[in-house]
Amino acid sequence: MDQRGQISVEYILLAAIVMLIVIVFGWVIANESELNSVASAVKIGAENGTTYASVINPTMQPVRVTSVDTNGEDNVTIEIQFSRSIDSINGTILQSINKSLASSGYAATSFGDSKLNLETAKHNYTVILVN
Repeated sequence: MDQRGQISVEYILLAAIVMLIVIVFGWVIANESELNSVASAVKIGAENGTTYASVINPTMQPVRVTSVDTNGEDNVTIEIQFSRSIDSINGTILQSINKSLASSGYAATSFGDSKLNLETAKHNYTVILVN
């Protein structure tokens, strides 16, 4: 500042650049946060669904989630792989995933035999159960 109370252009440019950087990082962080939140809710829901199915049916062999893979930018595909065949408990697992997503603040738009769809403001998710 000089004697007349004026601020120099350099300080204004510096403040503008800092604000631009903060906005860009904020957008990236919010985007990644949503992806992580949905993927985490899907994994927890799948684990809870397999646990519930094995408790209800004691003769069933234990099934565990072996991996959760995400692919895509705007249309994100989340593939959940299991240690054994889950054909008989697909519905139970999808209902559990839907409950887990609902507890995280998301609501599935539709689900079928081994697939669940979820739309948010940032992404469209397709959750696929893979044997």
